[in-house]
Amino acid sequence: MDDAAFRQSVVGAAEVAALFDASPWVTRYELWHRKRGTIATPDFNAVVDGKPENERIYFGVKLEPIVIEAACERWGYVPEPTPERLTNGKGLGGHPDRIVTCPERGRGILEVKTVDWLVEKSWGDEPPLHYLLQAQAYAGLAGTDWCDIVWLTSGNRLSRHREPFRPALFAEIERRVAAFWNDVRESREPPVDYTRDGKTLVEVLGDPTEELADLRDDLTAEQWAIEFAAGKAMRDAGEAQMEAAKTRLIERIGTAGKALLPSFRLAANRTKDTPDRVAKEGEIIKGRRGYRRFDLREIAA
Repeated sequence: MDDAAFRQSVVGAAEVAALFDASPWVTRYELWHRKRGTIATPDFNAVVDGKPENERIYFGVKLEPIVIEAACERWGYVPEPTPERLTNGKGLGGHPDRIVTCPERGRGILEVKTVDWLVEKSWGDEPPLHYLLQAQAYAGLAGTDWCDIVWLTSGNRLSRHREPFRPALFAEIERRVAAFWNDVRESREPPVDYTRDGKTLVEVLGDPTEELADLRDDLTAEQWAIEFAAGKAMRDAGEAQMEAAKTRLIERIGTAGKALLPSFRLAANRTKDTPDRVAKEGEIIKGRRGYRRFDLREIAA
């Protein structure tokens, strides 16, 4: 079984959070349609024409061995042979980052992440639930006693969260995965998350036709249209408010390229002009004039 077929046949450890409504990446509705084959499962770490589709994922994968090596040096982990795939034979599986041995706690899982400091700041006291669930799933699949999450922040700070294996939580993960696959087999579609599933729903429905839908007697649809129009008006008003505030700030700092405010740091330098260049004989790619950037960031407490 190739990697794509394997991923199609299991709920991956990174997808488990969707069954707890805790995944920032995929909803229960989208996951159901992926496993049904209605829509394609995105190619993890895809590279198109030599360029990664997602730079963060691409470099996270590239840096993973380095982060593991650094974690072993710092905390004394000893790398162990790690299967390319783990599965419980009941529809739960995945690709663990690394199985290691800890001098104090024995055999366990290392789950590796690379994060920006702003993302880490939003975590609070521990990594988010979707990472904790992923690590617990791997620990249960591998039969280990613990599952540490190790992350590299902004390329220069290594941290870890020590997590014991929780058998009751793993049993709940397995129960939800089994129930999910039963829903797939029985064609019980989960409800749409209307705040997140817009693109998935469009893909599920397929291309539109020339048919005209008459909703003139549908008062519920009329209410949704009113809500959309009101939301658009609020968005437009918000964008106008942002533009006015931005222009006032530029006027206030004048020619200064940077500014400090009580709670913010402002950068407003001009980018360099991009000159015309010749792509091939007879073809000129027009450059563009530089522009004044506007970057307002809240100062970390």
